[in-house]
Formats: sequence, structure tokens, C-alpha cells
Amino acid sequence: MLITERFDECRAFYALLLDAQPTPGVGWARFGLADGSWIALHTPWRPGMTTTGGSQVMLLEVDSLENESARLSSSGVACSEPHEIPGGAVVTITDPDGRTIQLIAYSAQD
Repeated sequence: MLITERFDECRAFYALLLDAQPTPGVGWARFGLADGSWIALHTPWRPGMTTTGGSQVMLLEVDSLENESARLSSSGVACSEPHEIPGGAVVTITDPDGRTIQLIAYSAQD
């Protein structure tokens, strides 16, 4: 669950990022993922809740960094150039609250 004071911006951002519409609620939204897991957004429900990204990084596996980068860039999301890592490559983006998100595509295993 990601806590945000920029709920509407984050909901629109994650709808675009995940190419999915959320299950809506009052002060929250939940995006179902293909593997049955989900990402939720929620407004702060007590004083002092952290709403910024800090040192956390969310990794989302994609089939094609090129296709996802092109799709997101065409909608105004700034995407880094692909960066090689052991076993694959990543593209880094940032959500409206400053959270780091990396799209990761693993290399084909022989």
C-alpha cells in the first residue's frame, strides 16, 4: 500500500503505468495485477504518515522495456534510458510523490 496526499494524481499515474483501472473506494484505490497480487493507494489516515518515496524502489516486471517506455513516454511520463543489470535491464521512472519505480525485463534464460 502506498500512502499519498496526491491521491488523484497517483491514481491516474498508476492507471497509466499499470494499464488498468482500479477498484475504487473512499480515500483508496486498488489495482489488481495479472499474478493475483495488487498495488493499493490510500490517503493518510493518521498524522505523520510518510507520503514520499524515500529510499524505497518498486520493481515491476515487463515483457518489453522498449514498448513500455514508448507507451509511458507518449503519455508524458519521463523514462530513463535502459540500464543493464545482471540478468536483464531496467528503466527508471518516478511517481507523483517522488517514489522510484523500475520497470525490469529479464534476459532470456538459455
